[in-house]
Amino acid sequence: MQLWGKVVLGVVGILLLLFAVGVGVFFFNVVSLLALQEWMVNFYTLLHMNLLTRALSVVGIVLLVAGAVALLRFLLPRGGRFLTYRTEEGEIRVSFDSLEALAREALRGFQEIVSVTPRVEKMGREACMVLHLVVRTDAAIPELSNLVQTKVRERIERQTGIVLKNVRLLVDLKAQETV
Repeated sequence: MQLWGKVVLGVVGILLLLFAVGVGVFFFNVVSLLALQEWMVNFYTLLHMNLLTRALSVVGIVLLVAGAVALLRFLLPRGGRFLTYRTEEGEIRVSFDSLEALAREALRGFQEIVSVTPRVEKMGREACMVLHLVVRTDAAIPELSNLVQTKVRERIERQTGIVLKNVRLLVDLKAQETV
């Protein structure tokens, strides 16, 4: 999730939390409506005082919001760099690093491939493998790409039980050195 998505999620979380607290306060009649109105008037008059008081009020509000966002960050589950799936025996987590290492291992014997850089992308509860391949100029890319996608998909599924949504390839040709 991008930074702005996290900020929006934090602000929405804070607003929902405040709304829930407000409903609870009114439902259980913890604070009277008159006292709440008095607090709002005091807050309004605080913001209409001199410039220093306004600045301190804004700093206080920013600190309050930042604290609430930090609290929500610790409370919300993190996506992490792993995939989680459940079996009858329990929960299994497989790290992206392990999946990337398996992809490299699956492609180790290919003579046409000079180097491979795998990257796992999480799409909801599924994974997509992106392989950046540098291949020799004499490689037949269509046949090689089908073989690479099949090998990587089968290796990861056989060893981890994870079915990849798709395997995407980014192919670069290595320039031949002149003799």
